Parts: sequence; C-alpha cells; structure tokens
Amino acid sequence: MNLDEVLALAGDRGLSELERARARRATRRVQQEYQRAESVGIDPISDVDVRDPLADDVDEAARISRAAQLAKLGSLWWNRSDGELRWSDEMSLVFGYAPGTVRPSVGLLARLIHPDDLADARRTVESAWRAETARETTFRVVRPDKVIRYVSVLVEIVVDQRNRPSGIVATGQDVTEAELARQERVRLARRRETVRTELTARDPGDEPLSRPRFVEEIDAARRAGPGVLLVVAVAPVGPVRAGARSGYPDTSGVHPVHPDLAGGDDHDRLDAAVGAVVRRAIRRGDLCGRTAPGEFGVLMHRTTLGAARAVAEAVVAGIRHQSFLLGRNRLRLHAWAGLIRYPGRHGSRALDVLLDAEAAWRLARVAGVDCVAPGEAAGGTERTAGAAPVPPPVHRFTLHTRPILDLRLNQITRQEILLRLVDEGAARHRKAGPAGTARPVDEAGPAGAAVPPLDRWVVDHAVELVARGARTSHYQVSLSDQSPGDPELLEHLQQQLRRHDVDPAQFTFVISEAALTGDLTSAVDFAHGLRQLGCQLALDDFDPGRADVDALTYLPVDLVRLDGELTSGLHLSRPHRRAVRSVVETCRELGIRTAAQQVREPAIRDLLRDYGVDFAQGYLVGRPKPVTGPHRTSSAGGGPVRPDPAVRPSAVPW
Repeated sequence: MNLDEVLALAGDRGLSELERARARRATRRVQQEYQRAESVGIDPISDVDVRDPLADDVDEAARISRAAQLAKLGSLWWNRSDGELRWSDEMSLVFGYAPGTVRPSVGLLARLIHPDDLADARRTVESAWRAETARETTFRVVRPDKVIRYVSVLVEIVVDQRNRPSGIVATGQDVTEAELARQERVRLARRRETVRTELTARDPGDEPLSRPRFVEEIDAARRAGPGVLLVVAVAPVGPVRAGARSGYPDTSGVHPVHPDLAGGDDHDRLDAAVGAVVRRAIRRGDLCGRTAPGEFGVLMHRTTLGAARAVAEAVVAGIRHQSFLLGRNRLRLHAWAGLIRYPGRHGSRALDVLLDAEAAWRLARVAGVDCVAPGEAAGGTERTAGAAPVPPPVHRFTLHTRPILDLRLNQITRQEILLRLVDEGAARHRKAGPAGTARPVDEAGPAGAAVPPLDRWVVDHAVELVARGARTSHYQVSLSDQSPGDPELLEHLQQQLRRHDVDPAQFTFVISEAALTGDLTSAVDFAHGLRQLGCQLALDDFDPGRADVDALTYLPVDLVRLDGELTSGLHLSRPHRRAVRSVVETCRELGIRTAAQQVREPAIRDLLRDYGVDFAQGYLVGRPKPVTGPHRTSSAGGGPVRPDPAVRPSAVPW
C-alpha cells in the first residue's frame, strides 16, 4: 500500500477493523520511510501531512458483510472485550449452514473443526495473537451432514488506539478441490519414484521365481517349442499345533492359512527349505518358481513326459523322506505332483498350462498317488488347456453404476461402471463373468467379460455415458483378464476419448490380480499405455496372502482394491485387520491409494477410515443402479446411453 492509497482511505468513514489495522501498519511504514528520506536531505511529500487516518471509531457490521460478498470469502471476527464470535453469511455456507440458521459461538466453531486439526488451528491463532501478525492455516471442517471439507483461513489481529490486540478478524474459503489436487500431485510424485521403469528378471540360479514371473517364463518357453510343466504341492502330515501353522494347504483341501498366522519368518524359511529340495532334484537348466504357498513349479523345456515323470517322482520322494523345521517344531510333509505337456507356440496360454498342472496335482491328492500326468487334459472335471471360453448364454447387455465413498471426505466422489447381462424375458440383471457365469446384480462384482471385444463394448458405452454426464466426476471401469493382451484396446480407447471429448483423467481402469499371471510383459506395457493416455490403473481383488506384492513396484498402479473377503468381516477378524493395515501401509509408501469392497457395516467403514483406506463401496454405501437400457452385443455403437440423474456426488451418513 502506497501513500496515495493511504490518503484515499483517509476519506472513507466506513472501514472495517481489518482495513483499519492494515492502514495503521501502512501508515507506520510510510512515516518511517519519510523520516529516512528527510535524514538524507530528501523531502518527497512536503505538502502532505502524514497522519493516522483511522483515528475515529466506525460502525463495522455492514461493511464486513459487503466486503466479504465482493471478495467471495467468508469472514469471522471475535472481540476481546465481550468475547463474542460472529461470522458472515458466506462463512456460514462454508461451514455447511444456511445463513441465519445457527448462532455462532467459539464452542460451535471448535466442534466444527475436525478433531485431528483442532490443536493446530488453536496454535495458529495463539501464535498470531502473541506476535501481533497475520498467520495462515488450513484445516478440515466437519459439516452438519458429516461431509468433510478443507478450509483455508487467514487470521489477522486487530489492535486498538494504543496498538494493543483487541480482537481477531479471519477470512476463509473452501479449498477442498485445491487441497485434493495438491495431495494427488504429492502421490503421483511418490509413485514415480517407486515404480520400476523396467521389468527385470531374476537369475534362474537364485531363489524361486514369483508366480507372475514364472508364468512369463512359461509363455516364453511355449513360444520356443514343446515341453513339460511340473507342479509340486506340499502339506503337513497330521495336525499342526496352533503355534506352528505352516501356511500350506492341509490334506482335506482347506485353503492356505494366511502367512500372518504362521509367522512370516518361519513360513519363509520353510518355503526356502522345500524349494531347496525341489531344486536339488531337478535337472540343470530347469526353471523353478514358487507359484503359491506350499506350491512349486518346474519348467522343463524340450523333454518327454516320461523323463519329466521320473523327475517328479524324485522330487516327491525327496520331500516326503525329509523332516522340516517350522519355528521350534519338526514336521513331515505330504507331496503330490502334476504334469502337463504343452504343445508349443500354437497351443494353450501360459496361464492355462499352469492351471491345468495345478489341477493335476489335486487329482493326485484325491487319488492318493504321487503323480498325475494326464497329458494335454487335466481330467474330466477340469478344464482342458487352451479351451476357448464359453460365450455367456445371454443375448443382451446393460450398464449399471455403483457409488464409491471417499473416506477422507465422507462423500461419494466416484462411480464404478459395471457390465450386466440380461436374459431374454428375465426380469433380473446378472453379472457378466467369464465362461457365462452369472450372479444377482445386488452382489455385483466388476464389469468385464472373457473376450476383449466385449471390453471394447464396455469402453464405448462407458465413455459415451461419461460424455453425457457430469464432467467433474470420476469413474472406475473394470476390464477382463485378457484385456492387457489386446493390442488394439488402447488405441480404441484413445479414439473414443477423442471422439466424445472426454478427459482421460476421469477414468480408472481396473484389472484383476489374475491378469498379471498371464503375459506379464504385456500387462506392464498395457498399464504404462493407460498412463500415457492420462487414465489411471487399479488392481482388483488384492489379497496379501496370495498376491505378488512385488508386482506393485513394477506395475504403475494408482489404486489397489482389497479382496472383499478381507473386508467383509473385518470387525470380527484380527488377522484380516492385520493384513489390511499391512497392505495400506505398503501402498502408502509406494504412493498407491486403497479401496475396500463389500462394506456392509458401519463398524467396518469406521475401521477402514482409521486404517487410512481411501475409498469404500458396498451395501452400506449404495447398491448398483441401471443407467442404460439393454444393448445388443452385435452393436458396438449401441443405442443412446442415458445417465441416471441420481448418480451425482453426494453425502452419506457418518
């Protein structure tokens, strides 16, 4: 503020306390500069009498309200003399109240500020008061509808005629969008630091490969020619004491115990010991991988089924005749082997070969034999390797949306777009899944189907839906496990985004963890391609007990959706709570957001918020709703897509 502005203020008798305080400080600065100029012989304003233009008291109320309206800011002020707190209509709206519906007070303000931010807000005000200077702070406000917003406030101290603090004037505004954008920039910077730019393979002589890396090696070997895949599984002989659980499947076929129950170090040492036995029995040059807890794969390229059977029997015998240490306990292990011969380049996919080999060792366990080698098939009850997916027995498709709750704001900020099947003449929509599976719509899972052309159908209608809806919303769209292998999908997506003029940042595309067990290189390339388009990527059904956590370092994932089985009974299961906290902590370090599915109870939602999970969806948040009419699968363009007007960001009960 220069001298001319100070003089202009002198003629105004309708100033606020805030303006008076600023003018006094400016006047003092002008006087100091004037005295400094005189001391060196300069008389810059000899015809002007520099004085305090704000000596007289002025009525404040109307002036503050008018200034706040013009600046589109909320204002509040507190007088030391009577201890009364007042705020403007604009500030009332910032706090979530209609003007005139609530009486301001210091106690009400303290209740509105988020409990975790209240202490910092008080320290800022006390610091400004002691230093008699302005301070700026940002804190969260919990509105009456329980929606959380970020508010930026400038706190300034008002002084009386004797230059003593007499009150506080603060101006504030809702900066939620700016704060979320800042947090996203920080997350993206962290993610760029933690994502590996290249997919590096391990030396075959080192520890066993992870499941995704092993499947990639199967795919590379399959392209080079025929061979045999051996999968060996182990389980404890007899009951295992509670303190010495192995994490391996038992002989009755129960799913593996979560590693947290066994003790991570003991579990890893047992796996390492079994893996050492496997590697000693196989041929030099064969690749070994740990395909699941208690399960190991051996890739034997260019060998006969008979030679592979001899290796399998040697591995099984070596495991059964040796005792292993788990913690302080010695135990014996059962072992079974499954063998599958893969035909080469034009045969089945790598993942199909592995699944068939796993089915073969299960048949060996049921039959009570050491090894099963069914050749090209995995048995009458199992799927044959390379069999084409059975088309869904339906004729029409439709889209639904499901709301997603942002736990930071307690507000619905996203929608998931789901693909549903409609039987001819049926009244209910069903989930579209691989091989024609179907579930009721109220138990909805992710969108997508078994064939990439249907992925393109979903992309077409999802982009059209977003183009006709709110351009500020964010949408999640699930794709099939085969989508990373579709070389044309990314180009098709880019064309649709340009055609409908839709911002790619409005989309997060979801692939399941199973998609990584196919061609891993294609999955990584697909993920980076999505990033280059401006879209984000999410990994679905993530379970730390069976997933390859290392995949989060080489796949540019922005969001991890926890397996619904982990969260559905979270408030009743201590191991599940421990697993969720572990995933959230790991993802936070990597710059990845987390989401929980199947949230049906308020207790689960509250736990997720306490653990730092970012998003939640499920019955408690909202059920899927149709947003389009049925469309023929043969029509890629489809009919008009009509967004549901109810699909908008909204608040939910706390």
